[in-house]
Amino acid sequence: MNARTRLTTTTLLIAIAAAPAIAQDSRADAIRQQQSDRRQQLSPPEKNAAERVLDRLERWGFISGQPRGAYPWLGSIYPGGGVGAGAGVRKEFGDDGAVNVIAGYSIRSFAIGQADVALPTFAKNRAKVTLSGQYIDAPDVKYYGVGNESSKAARSYFGYTPTTAGTRLDFEVSKNFKVGGEISYLDVSTSAGRTAPSLDAHFGPANTPGFGSSQFSFVNSTARASFDWRKRLGYSGSGGVYRVGFDDYRDQDHDRYSFRSFEAEALQLIPILRANWVIAIRGVATVTDVDGANDVPYFLMPSIGGGASVRGYPDFRFRDRNRLVMNAELRWTPARFMDMLLFYDTGKVEARRQDLDFDNLKEAYGIGMRLIGPKGYALRAEAAHSREHRVRLTLSAGGAF
Repeated sequence: MNARTRLTTTTLLIAIAAAPAIAQDSRADAIRQQQSDRRQQLSPPEKNAAERVLDRLERWGFISGQPRGAYPWLGSIYPGGGVGAGAGVRKEFGDDGAVNVIAGYSIRSFAIGQADVALPTFAKNRAKVTLSGQYIDAPDVKYYGVGNESSKAARSYFGYTPTTAGTRLDFEVSKNFKVGGEISYLDVSTSAGRTAPSLDAHFGPANTPGFGSSQFSFVNSTARASFDWRKRLGYSGSGGVYRVGFDDYRDQDHDRYSFRSFEAEALQLIPILRANWVIAIRGVATVTDVDGANDVPYFLMPSIGGGASVRGYPDFRFRDRNRLVMNAELRWTPARFMDMLLFYDTGKVEARRQDLDFDNLKEAYGIGMRLIGPKGYALRAEAAHSREHRVRLTLSAGGAF
């Protein structure tokens, strides 16, 4: 065997011997590459701007559930104050307890500060106790006098500052039926309105119960029950809700403004054309009762007017001891997040409950548009006509009912 033959044979033998090692190294490289590819596939993808916005809205509670941490707040502070905005902080504790604090300010200089401590649920998660405190400063609340025939020309303003602290119990009897109760301490300060004319320019003690005093305090006991079988709470195209509530106000300062109040409400939603069109019918009755020479102070009297009752009249346009409100809406959903509607409102106030009939009703009708959020109506704009207003525009958070 010559030298060339020996070299070729030796090279072939070395290659044969090294082949398993080379193959093993190749398999190891392939496995390492597969593992690297898998790690890249398992790592979370980078979120785009829209996804980051949705995550933020979810944390703020605008999409589902309750907010977490700091969040912006939008809502109504007190009737007549316009749209309010502010900020809140919510911190959870225990299984499902939470502390929630908000502060807000409205376009008409109304202010609110509120703190709630919702204790963890008990009784198989059906019962919840909430400790709450609230401060409202409403420097310009409208007042027209008492009675269904009060004059538009008597419009005046007063300052209203209620501070409330109390404890509330809510109990879920079933999926649709809920009951609850509350006891709270209510401190009220009244003052001259920031806008002229002030209340005392037109009214006095003879025609305004509670006039002449600027400080009031009450112990308020409340009991309530509701049956809500709407298909989707907050915004729905079918079902209904029926509520009753009882309030007992015990005057702690003057011994003449203690009274009791009972309210019943019924709302029925009637879907037509696969719920793309909905007829909504609602009725509310509020009656008060006093002992002896007691009276209901003017700032706690039931009222009609404003975005939640007869929309062709301003907030608190008519006040008295008892009230009746009826509403009807024809709602149409042209897009997923929008409602259009035609509405008719009517109602009255009376000194005697037996006079809550269908005579001398105040009426209004109009058209509106609402934006629907994940939790129900988010914003609404409505134009209403009544005997006193050719067109009255309303822009508010939430729905009328």
